[in-house]
Amino acid sequence: MKNNQKKAGKKLSSARKLECLNSYIGLLPFFALFFIFMLYPFIYGIVMSFTDWSVSSRREINFTGLTNYQFILSGEGVSSERFLTSLKNLFLYVPTTLLIGMSIALFLALIINQLGKRGYSFFRSVFFAPYVLPMFIGVGIWQWFMTPGSGRVSNFFASIGIGAGVDWANTAIYAILMVVMIDVWHATGFNFVIINAGTKDIPPDLYEAAELDGASSWQKMRYITVPLLEPILFMVITYGFISALQVYDIPWILSGTGDYNSIGGPGQVMLFPVMEMVRNVYLGTPSGLGRAAAEGVVLMSIILLITLIQFRFRRRKV
Repeated sequence: MKNNQKKAGKKLSSARKLECLNSYIGLLPFFALFFIFMLYPFIYGIVMSFTDWSVSSRREINFTGLTNYQFILSGEGVSSERFLTSLKNLFLYVPTTLLIGMSIALFLALIINQLGKRGYSFFRSVFFAPYVLPMFIGVGIWQWFMTPGSGRVSNFFASIGIGAGVDWANTAIYAILMVVMIDVWHATGFNFVIINAGTKDIPPDLYEAAELDGASSWQKMRYITVPLLEPILFMVITYGFISALQVYDIPWILSGTGDYNSIGGPGQVMLFPVMEMVRNVYLGTPSGLGRAAAEGVVLMSIILLITLIQFRFRRRKV
């Protein structure tokens, strides 16, 4: 009897080992691709930031320690001043676009949720369309909208006393506002779909019970909808932060003139860290690739720090 139990136990153990082995083999392609396309470039980029590597230089690559970091954060020299300016622009741009975009997406999700199935399907397609549109086409549409004198959106703002006759993309004060508007227009549809999907998981019994207790629409939203949407809102906000901190395509297209030194628009109000990294690489300046890698590490550290703060804040709140 005992021998039979031992044999059965060995067979079960062998079956479990084989099952685990098959699982690891199934995961092997993912880990291989992750290492090749994610982990290896990540480590290589950090190592590169400690060198004097330049795209245009064929000389031997030397390790320079923290020289690149000291330079980009010192404020001495054109490249360093531009990078610090890009960080200042980033810290102004991210909260602005995130606050406006998330507020509009939440408002639309709560309003559209009151409509029937057909209405919801129609507006979901309409709001999500800008997100799937190629960015250069979206920016081109907005440049047409904001054309002084003939652009519909430009004329609307002029009618209420904002930017009358102004070329928004080439005016320091209005250029960054144009970037915010395009980004909100582009990202709101994605956030709307995610938030609206979260509202579908809220049990309708809670709203019925609240109505029986005499709760108003505002009270139901404040005490039922928003608290139960907290995990979804946290995910959307975290993703929005990470995306906004890496802003590149919209300001690059708006300010692109073929001259890398002019990237960033008037007064460099549309200059952001990723744009400055690309500029350092393609200008072929001494240690340009190493400096770009160091700027990338600084940006990565900022993203990681903000993400950790968000998770810590949510953990304490929960």
